[in-house]
Amino acid sequence: LGNDGISDGDAEKGSFDEEQYYAWNELRLHPLIMKSIFRLNFKGPTAIQKACIPAAAHQGKDVIGAAETGSGKTLAFGLPIFQRVLEERDKAQRLLTEKGTASDRIAPEGVLRALIVTPTRELALQVTDHLKAVAIGTGIRVVPVVGGMSTEKQERLLKKRPEIVVGTPGRLWEIMSQGETHLVELHSLSFFVLDEADRMLETGHFQELQSIIDMLPMKKESAEMQPQNVNCVNLSTPQRKKRQTLVFSATLALSSDFRKKLKRGAVNGKKDGLNSIETLSERAGMRANTAIIDLTNASVLVSKLVESIIECREEDKDGYLYYILSIHGHGRTIVFCTSIAAVRHISSLLRILGINIWTLHSEMQQRARLKSVDRFRANEDSILVATDAAARGLDIIGVRTVIHYQLPLSAEVYVHRCGRTARASTDGCSIALISPNDASKFAALSKSFKKESFKMFPVEVSYLPDIMKRSSLAHQIDKIVRKSSKENAERTWLERNAESVGLDLEYDDSDEETMNNKYRQNKAKSNQLKKLQQELDALLSTPLKPKTFSKRYLAGAGVSPVTQNQFEELAKDKRSDSEPNKRRKMVVIGQHSMEPLQALQNASTEMLLDLKGIAEKKKSLDQVRRKRMELKK
Repeated sequence: LGNDGISDGDAEKGSFDEEQYYAWNELRLHPLIMKSIFRLNFKGPTAIQKACIPAAAHQGKDVIGAAETGSGKTLAFGLPIFQRVLEERDKAQRLLTEKGTASDRIAPEGVLRALIVTPTRELALQVTDHLKAVAIGTGIRVVPVVGGMSTEKQERLLKKRPEIVVGTPGRLWEIMSQGETHLVELHSLSFFVLDEADRMLETGHFQELQSIIDMLPMKKESAEMQPQNVNCVNLSTPQRKKRQTLVFSATLALSSDFRKKLKRGAVNGKKDGLNSIETLSERAGMRANTAIIDLTNASVLVSKLVESIIECREEDKDGYLYYILSIHGHGRTIVFCTSIAAVRHISSLLRILGINIWTLHSEMQQRARLKSVDRFRANEDSILVATDAAARGLDIIGVRTVIHYQLPLSAEVYVHRCGRTARASTDGCSIALISPNDASKFAALSKSFKKESFKMFPVEVSYLPDIMKRSSLAHQIDKIVRKSSKENAERTWLERNAESVGLDLEYDDSDEETMNNKYRQNKAKSNQLKKLQQELDALLSTPLKPKTFSKRYLAGAGVSPVTQNQFEELAKDKRSDSEPNKRRKMVVIGQHSMEPLQALQNASTEMLLDLKGIAEKKKSLDQVRRKRMELKK
């Protein structure tokens, strides 16, 4: 949400300090909204909220807003919607009291008042949850319409005629094109909101968005240009007020004469499609007096983010990732990969190493994706391994660390990845694992942000032998398990297809000999797997020790107060082994467990980025690789 967080504060008991909420009072919000703000303990509006709410709620303007991720954009467009609906209800009630009659034109019931479109299901559900939290006590209903969930259930919810619908373009258009009355009767629509609009303009995505926009009742002067749609319900009822269009994005690039183009209708995306914020805004009926609010700063990245890197070989990335998650396993952490294959590889490896993680990628079913996000939210020390599907829009409070296992494909994605932490004025850190193969890509990223230096993440090398040994064993186990799973899947596929066409599989003597050989190989693999697992279990059952640690001569290693306390804790844990299913936290001998940001703040090493050196290093590695290939030939 971008504010101080959601908690049932003292407002419920009536003991809140009004002075703390003075900044909210200046925004002249409805008493029911203020009550929700007190209840949710939002101490003050963010910069984007201060700028957008007066323009949208009191001046009735359209808004194009851009601000860094985690800045509170949801309430920046959500509160003006609540404000307008509640004000109109109050006006209708006054008329009823004074004249004995109320006009449906002032505060119509049972019609859609706000349609909010987001690029992803996760973001739509997140926006819904945030708005529902504010809506408690207002009588305003908020319903999500997203893919991956039952269409029938969503249609049942729409039959209750909620005031606000939050959805993704695909599912919204699917239901609209079927003629769902509540979504096509748009004559009373007061707000049309596009959240993460820049994401919805990506090539090949969200063609349905154009169709949805074409369904909107347009301004009078462009009505004759509006496409006719058989499902659109055209009513003669005049609009009570002009519809407001609110477009929000993490980045903003508008031409200097954008307002003039809006005024004369020169920004025309009807032929070329929606290829920019400008064409999108004009097509949605945005007016020339639009409030343009750009709070993005030149650096793009949030100010309280501490960026760092670890230089390592490609084959050692897994070991260094395990180092971070085991030695600095405090606070919510997201590990980003560019491919689903890498997510599956890492998640399998970490689970073998006894680290509990959740995954998120586009090939997961919607129910599984939502479960991962919910479980990740539920635990303050949880770990999420994800593709860039989680890089945008997800607002999860308390993400402390972002790890780039693989570098993103663009600077924009890097910004959105880093934007998962250091949100809403909190701090956080990012750690990029940089191998020689990543050198040129990393140099390009650094150049785009005009970064000349990065902090080196502090790695205590004395722990690496133990870390790498565990990682190597996990690799071997994973390789055997994957190979066995693949062979079983192929055998099952053959048997299943033979059965489907009514064939009986027969084996001759040579096949029988082959089967016997396979049986012996499988038994050998099983024994090898068992041996490797036992070896790894033995290592995981002991604390992580530095290379200099001696069990026989503790004085030689030096028994610090930290180590002494750890021995006492280990002794307690041994005595309380009555809970076999309870996972104990890893103990790192000789070191306090601290989150990565604290480790970075304690360290002072900062590396000046030698772009020329990086390029030369990459060039020399390529030459070595080419020579090896030639020798093989």
